[in-house]
Amino acid sequence: MKICIDAGHYGKYNRSPADGRYYESEFTWKLHLLQKKYLEEYGVEVIVTREDQEKDLGLYSRGAASRGCALFISDHTNAVGSGVNDEVDYPAAYCAIDGRADGIGMALAQCVERVIGTRQQARIEHRRGKNGDYYGVLRGATAVGTPGLILENSFHTNTQVARWLLEDENVDRLARAEAETIALYYNLIQPLPEKRSGWVEENGGWRFYLGNTGEPVRNDWYLDGNDWYWFDGAGMMVSDNWKTGSDGTWYFLGSNGAMVRDQWVVWKNELYRLTEDGSMFEGEICLKTDNKGALREPEEVRLSKQSQLSARKRTKKRRKRKRCGKKKRLS
Repeated sequence: MKICIDAGHYGKYNRSPADGRYYESEFTWKLHLLQKKYLEEYGVEVIVTREDQEKDLGLYSRGAASRGCALFISDHTNAVGSGVNDEVDYPAAYCAIDGRADGIGMALAQCVERVIGTRQQARIEHRRGKNGDYYGVLRGATAVGTPGLILENSFHTNTQVARWLLEDENVDRLARAEAETIALYYNLIQPLPEKRSGWVEENGGWRFYLGNTGEPVRNDWYLDGNDWYWFDGAGMMVSDNWKTGSDGTWYFLGSNGAMVRDQWVVWKNELYRLTEDGSMFEGEICLKTDNKGALREPEEVRLSKQSQLSARKRTKKRRKRKRCGKKKRLS
């Protein structure tokens, strides 16, 4: 399916008398880009009438740009004169007089009524001019065979509505709902789920999703920043437990899931030492105290396995003067 969407005005046009921050042209530009985004998630091909928000194009030519499309929509907000009117508040779809857009027009107007919560009910209108449709964009769309409508997203002369439409979150919600309305009306398939990326807390634990596939890391290590994490077969982060590497080396995963490095760890009432690369230290550690009796970190902890062997020979004669403890391999 192919749809043409028109942002009703360009530049800074139709400032709200109820809230000077609001311009119809800026709202419709945001809205039509979001509509495009969400419709594309349903597999719809969407074209827009202009690429530049500052550029003006003729009314008829904007409608005629919809040649080959199944629908033409021109986004707007309405006005009651040039002053504030907080009583009038309803959405309307001005549909081409041939009636081909009446059904989707009413569905979209009712969508706006539901999302904004307008005071008056949604409606559709037809306006005839000397040469067919009164509105140039609808004449252009009809001329190329496209069902067309102008969607008035309520009134920017209403203070409450203008302020509601100024909130980006509301504009996003409205665009998403309008795209869904179109998808339901034309019986389009459901949108593909967004690919998850990064850390997601779910099912009582944490998973890390790869943005290129949308799948979680499973049965593998993953380096996030400077920290390594291990994920089990279900993609859940492992914490407070041991993991062996492919070479049989033991590593400990802390309470936050990160591999512990250069620290002491108490696990099941036993004391373990993790080296700077995260591997569990195995061998002899000679412990010494300072003049106050507090244990000092031994230099041997930082030695490689090869240097540890030579260090043991050098310290063998001094063992009688030092209290030495042995670390057990994990069973």
